[in-house]
Amino acid sequence: MVAKKKKQQGHYCRICSEYKANEQFSGKGHSRHICKECRSLPDDVKADMVRCNEVERAVFKCLMSRQDWELLEKYAKKYKDKESGQFAQDMLDMKRGNQTPDEDMEEDDVLIEGIYEEETIPFAELEDDIRYQLEELLADNINEFMIHKNYIPEGKELKDINEWVMKETRDTFFIKVIPDAAYDSLVEETINRLVKEWKEDGFEIKTYSASLVVMETERLLIRRITRKDMDALLAIMGKPEVMYAWEHGFTKKDVRKWINRQLIRYRKDGFGYFAVILKESGALIGQAGLMNSTLNGNETVELGYILDQEKQRSHPQHNMGIVNATYRTLVYSGFAVSHESALSLYSYSKAPCTRRLCAQSVCLRTM
Repeated sequence: MVAKKKKQQGHYCRICSEYKANEQFSGKGHSRHICKECRSLPDDVKADMVRCNEVERAVFKCLMSRQDWELLEKYAKKYKDKESGQFAQDMLDMKRGNQTPDEDMEEDDVLIEGIYEEETIPFAELEDDIRYQLEELLADNINEFMIHKNYIPEGKELKDINEWVMKETRDTFFIKVIPDAAYDSLVEETINRLVKEWKEDGFEIKTYSASLVVMETERLLIRRITRKDMDALLAIMGKPEVMYAWEHGFTKKDVRKWINRQLIRYRKDGFGYFAVILKESGALIGQAGLMNSTLNGNETVELGYILDQEKQRSHPQHNMGIVNATYRTLVYSGFAVSHESALSLYSYSKAPCTRRLCAQSVCLRTM
């Protein structure tokens, strides 16, 4: 009969990675538990054991970062005469494909597969050492995601991280962990803690959707355009009456090029056309933005907008209020515009108030 892994009893020591049953631990929380035996070890030995744990966590991440590789290379060079340095070098060789598999290790792996039967355990019932390592794995991968992407994972991206953490736990401990309310709370607490730590270090990080918003009014969100806006923009820019200044409606290929142009402007100038979103409905009703331009030989920043006339007619009580609100927000916020810049306004809308808006622009330029 295939044996199940026995549930360990007691607390988990972060130094030796072992359970110490019926032992009172010092410190609070899994990350601070150190057993009596480890507390009596010389500091250099404890430090080397901690480094071994760091190497193990770095190697078994979903995606090894540049910092992880640097950590392994540093430990392999600096502590080559210690266990942590040799472990780091072994892991580097393995990751780079320089290590020849040990036949004995392969045989051991086959034996292990036949010894243990996979268990299914809710997260809340995990033993201390597995829970601690899962918590570390989750935090490391969320933090790495935030470093590489510069926003907080959510939706499918957060789901992918959770699935990878569960897979690694399953492959390592032969346990299928069932995410439960306790795990959901852990994910939320981990993200909140990391966001707080980033803030304390002077960095603000948001969710992807929140990071796109550049400004807002009482009724509008003005945010960066993304490739996911393709269908909404095509529905507006495909209309010849909206794009009359181009003398034709845009095709899907035209809209794709337009989006790419705005993404380049964001990186190059810090601004471009932005999507204008009604908060009430979440509908994308058009675009407005700033562009560097040369007018009569002078460097200037132009404000332009493209609004869907159908959506304007569906909101007759404030259709030009939308134009005014967008215009005022972009201009008076001083978004990416220096005090010395001349500002002009042009419109691809046949709205009756365009002349009044242009008059406001001229007034602003003379202030």
